[in-house]
Amino acid sequence: MKFIDDKKIPNKPYPELRRVLEIFVADVKEEISENLIGIYLVGSLASGDFDLDSDVDFISVIENELTKTNIKLLQEIQTRIHSIDCYPAKHLEGSYISIRDLNDWNTVGKKKLYYFDNGSTQFEKSTHDNKWHVRWILREHGITLIGQEPKAILEPIPILELKNEIKTTMFQKIKGYEDELERPISFQNSRFGQSFYVLTYCRMLHVLHTGTVQSKKIAAEWARQMVDPKWIRTIDQAWEERKGVRFGVKIGQRAEPHLLQETLDFMNYTVGQIDKYEDAEG
Repeated sequence: MKFIDDKKIPNKPYPELRRVLEIFVADVKEEISENLIGIYLVGSLASGDFDLDSDVDFISVIENELTKTNIKLLQEIQTRIHSIDCYPAKHLEGSYISIRDLNDWNTVGKKKLYYFDNGSTQFEKSTHDNKWHVRWILREHGITLIGQEPKAILEPIPILELKNEIKTTMFQKIKGYEDELERPISFQNSRFGQSFYVLTYCRMLHVLHTGTVQSKKIAAEWARQMVDPKWIRTIDQAWEERKGVRFGVKIGQRAEPHLLQETLDFMNYTVGQIDKYEDAEG
């Protein structure tokens, strides 16, 4: 199968990715063809961050809401793909959204979509992908597998709404992170989580500065030039940790206490910089 944006499908680090996507698109198209507007890759594949630990993030845009029959068949597709013995097949993550909801600004962050979490074969209802930043990535960087181009079905994203979402997230994630520091091993206090939070806060600050959503690598490089120099070592450590160890190892190991505290301090620092960087290009 040749995708619309075929040249944007990376061959590394998982050559199997293309075959998994071919099966996924063909099966979804067969089951809901009359209701399907397009299937798109978002997340790290679209932003340029895709690596050994990345999810395979997708958005399927549909004409009408899924029926009970659709839900059953799509879960069966997800299960069949998950049974394939390769990394991309076991890390599909994404949502199904109607074209009406996609363009209804009043539903953003509120309406729960049918969503497959990373590696799950069962739908849940979640606002995970019903966010401004996901719409921005879809419209500006989304990889079209099948269907209409994103800019043909989605209006430009209001930059003020994007920035407000990012600011809210910055405050919310600090509380969630801090609450987990002294608890048993969890995402937040793991080696993976510690580096994730540093790089994510670099990225969120970069969104406020530019009004665009770019890769963690671009954001980290930008942050090294813009933040107080005392935080450069923190950013470098997080980047090395991100690229140096596989998810399965890092998620099961607690980060060093001093790194967890340093990360919390960095998160608080970036929140204190919101007004400074929000005034720029976006």
